[in-house]
Amino acid sequence: MLITRRGADLVLVDQNEHGRLAGDLTLRWGNPDFDAPTRRDQVRLATARHDDGWLEADAEPLYNAEARRPLHFLEIPLEEHLPLYQRGVDRIYQEDPYAGLLVSMHWTGLYRNRWGLQEGGVGIAPTRTPLDEIREKHVAEEERRWTETKKSLVTDGIRSDFEARLWHHYDLLQIWDLFSLYVSLADITPADTAPVPLARTLKSVDQTPGPRVIQRAPSGVCGSRADIVLTPIRPGVVTVDPFPFDSDVVASLDARVIPDRAYGDRTDVDTALADAERTTLECRFTKG
Repeated sequence: MLITRRGADLVLVDQNEHGRLAGDLTLRWGNPDFDAPTRRDQVRLATARHDDGWLEADAEPLYNAEARRPLHFLEIPLEEHLPLYQRGVDRIYQEDPYAGLLVSMHWTGLYRNRWGLQEGGVGIAPTRTPLDEIREKHVAEEERRWTETKKSLVTDGIRSDFEARLWHHYDLLQIWDLFSLYVSLADITPADTAPVPLARTLKSVDQTPGPRVIQRAPSGVCGSRADIVLTPIRPGVVTVDPFPFDSDVVASLDARVIPDRAYGDRTDVDTALADAERTTLECRFTKG
């Protein structure tokens, strides 16, 4: 669950809703400066369902006993994140091996700074077990699964072309993920501050206004990369430079609103969510 503190309230976005928006963005990506993705149906499936492992956790929902509120998604311990994400990856593999491969790459990339796209880690840390002991085991197991999956998918053509397109699709999934996280979490009001990498701001439930940067977005397969700057110019209206979509995009998400107070336990949270106000988070992305 994605959580922000806004005034006297907590605003909560389910992971599957965040994924839905990310998947929708795949249909709008592409113009003379940014290539539209190939295998679009499979790439859209992977992008829309990349957080499927959170379905059960968001339904509970998870509880942060220290903060006495629902658990924000990057507050989950690594020991719990691993089996949670494993379930989601396995489900997508069963539906479509190529989409499953992309979601597996996304999952393991969360322990590898998005395979080099992101400066610094995503902030998911262990609480009991040495990090390398559990992280390395799962990454190695998934990389072995990639090898077998690729054997089944690369039946003709040039292997290096397949690999280049696959990693391009992985990179795009990360960019769409970040655009959707921006709509879910950001304070989209103008502020005269220097741009900050978006990935650095995701762990806090307290967001500050100002420009954000999505780093290293690819223009095409093995093409140049650009840092995309998101700058609010009016509440809910954001310029995007360079602009990667086919035209202006109005991105919206369903969310729930509960009071920002101390919650005694998960049952207390359940009661608040049952009575939660529904709202829509909306952002217009326009050319800078």
